[in-house]
Amino acid sequence: MQRNLLVPLTLWFAVPAAACVDPPGGSGDANDVSSAIEQPGGGLDTSDEAPAFGADAELAAAAIEDASLASDPLAADPATLAMDRASAATGFRVTLVWGKLPADPGAKDARTWTGSLTLSRGGMIVRRTIGFEDATDKLLPRVALDTVSFQSVTRPYVDGLALTVLDPMPSATATQTLTYTPADGSTSYALDLAQLAAGPITIDAGGGFQIIAIGHRRQATACDGGFMRGRWHALSPQLGKFLGVVTDEDGAPVGHVRGVYGERRDGDAVVFGKFIDRDGHFRGLLDGTFGNGEYQARWIDRQGDHGAAHGVYFEGATPTAGMFLGRWAETSCSADPVPTSP
Repeated sequence: MQRNLLVPLTLWFAVPAAACVDPPGGSGDANDVSSAIEQPGGGLDTSDEAPAFGADAELAAAAIEDASLASDPLAADPATLAMDRASAATGFRVTLVWGKLPADPGAKDARTWTGSLTLSRGGMIVRRTIGFEDATDKLLPRVALDTVSFQSVTRPYVDGLALTVLDPMPSATATQTLTYTPADGSTSYALDLAQLAAGPITIDAGGGFQIIAIGHRRQATACDGGFMRGRWHALSPQLGKFLGVVTDEDGAPVGHVRGVYGERRDGDAVVFGKFIDRDGHFRGLLDGTFGNGEYQARWIDRQGDHGAAHGVYFEGATPTAGMFLGRWAETSCSADPVPTSP
């Protein structure tokens, strides 16, 4: 459902300082969240917070998949560096995840994803692994810049990669595709990366398993943006809270986000959040809508509108089951506009 997002900043700043993110995001009580979503901006303020909102226990309980710096032997290769320079304003920064969505902490059946990702043209640099476990998951030796091979097994959650996709010779007639090919010869899936400009790509891989890709176009000039991912916890139908990590475009953690979502009494489906850096400094408020598995929001700082956020969500009935994955960027980022309604 579409609604008017132009809430005057005077209403945001008129909210009492006590109405910070902790009560609606921390208690988890449906009544608290129902009350919060009726307030301007969800009752959130622009004050600084403790690092990670002081929610270490809640973050630990959420079991958000860790991201680890990848050691990509091709990253410093002269051919890679030359292709990187040649595609400074083309290609994508991509976060790709695969696994059970929403998560099923009680799942007994695992799925093996071991296989490869191959580009139709250009090359890839692996920046981070997401959710990889030493016992079952690892990057395999790289033999070509256009291919990344890996071992991966998921059961209740997801694995993934943060990638830089290089495209030094873009084509006006042929899109750049990324194809996942399982090593066991089962179904392959091709992702048209041009679709990332409009938002996330979601592929149903059967049995409750999904493949999700989200990305930013690469730009020659500096632009503040990245990704958000974490838990989307439904306290009741169409009402809940979210908690997650914020990363830069290469998947490196830069802060945290938390907030609430729900359907107001007037029928508007709203989402409100607060974004802080790793030291707890205020970075922005999120004010938007959700529906049909997607959310979109304005990113508002102390001076006003600063950018936008957009992503997908999968509701979960427990703090570890749901998930969201999105991108965020300041308005000066030239490409990839965020939709105005879900």
